Amino acid sequence: MGTALANEMEPNELSTEYYISYDLDNEYLMYSKNIDEKIAPASITKAVTALVLLDYFDINETVTVTLPEGYQYSGKVAYLESGMSITIEDLLEFLLIYSANDAAHVAAMVSTGSVDSFVKKMNDKAKAYGMNDTTFQNPDGLDQEGHLTTLRDLLNMSLRFVENYKLLSITSKNSFSSDVTGVDKVYYSTNELIGDGYIGIKTGWTSEAGLTFIGLNLNNDRQILTIVNNSIVDSAKLNHFKDTEMLYKSSYNNYGNHESFDSSTEVYKIINPNEKSISVANESWEDFVDLRTQIKISFSQYVDGRLNFKNNISSREVRIDKSSYDVKWDFKILEFFSVFAN
Repeated sequence: MGTALANEMEPNELSTEYYISYDLDNEYLMYSKNIDEKIAPASITKAVTALVLLDYFDINETVTVTLPEGYQYSGKVAYLESGMSITIEDLLEFLLIYSANDAAHVAAMVSTGSVDSFVKKMNDKAKAYGMNDTTFQNPDGLDQEGHLTTLRDLLNMSLRFVENYKLLSITSKNSFSSDVTGVDKVYYSTNELIGDGYIGIKTGWTSEAGLTFIGLNLNNDRQILTIVNNSIVDSAKLNHFKDTEMLYKSSYNNYGNHESFDSSTEVYKIINPNEKSISVANESWEDFVDLRTQIKISFSQYVDGRLNFKNNISSREVRIDKSSYDVKWDFKILEFFSVFAN
């Protein structure tokens, strides 16, 4: 994770005070607030359930649906029944796209034979991912005492999740069809931002978690990951999406690459009795920054054929060929003045 100091959004801009935005390409934490406070993860839990399931099965395998003895359907379910045949891919679709709670319990039972042993595997994986403040109590994310995580931990998990292209290909779908229950039916994604550049990762909603969403947006040649939790539950249950879009827009507009100079920038001149030549940087100098920051560029020193420049973000060295002549260095200092990054 990037070492950059993350900023907070403007007051009252979001309906929640629990959020993160992270640039995957530059490993840069852009915005964050309350990222180490314990929170309920709701159905975001199912992302870890999916990761553990794939420790046991290939996505093309077929299993027989098994539910815990006395299982009571609760919350959003697909009404999967013991004895049905289902592929792991279909099970993952029910789990990640439709967010069926019974699919999470099927995943647990077919993997380890019991929910308790599966939850132990979930917690083992959480620790392996550096989710040190996370404890899972169930595979579906329904509110339960002690079923807690933090936004920082969810970011660590998300960075591992996005490495699995099979899972991302599933979460990028806005619907799927299945006849596993005996009737061919279309099931729609709980992610209403599919089609707006978002390809996942997972939504959630419980009374403890509020509205919550991990969004991965690939628009504009950027990979921006956002997490919001405890967004106010509005009547249409859309506030987590509204918060996500505002957080993404601010992240995209206010953070990006600033070029201090490009490869063709003239950085020095060589002037002597026999020749006059202009030399260029040969390589560009870019930093990923808060574009509202004032960038000051200056020449630092010349040492043994190396020109050293610095700004308030980083430094850059430009190597030069040594001349057999006495030279006068005419650095273009006036071109390196204070500018805003945007």
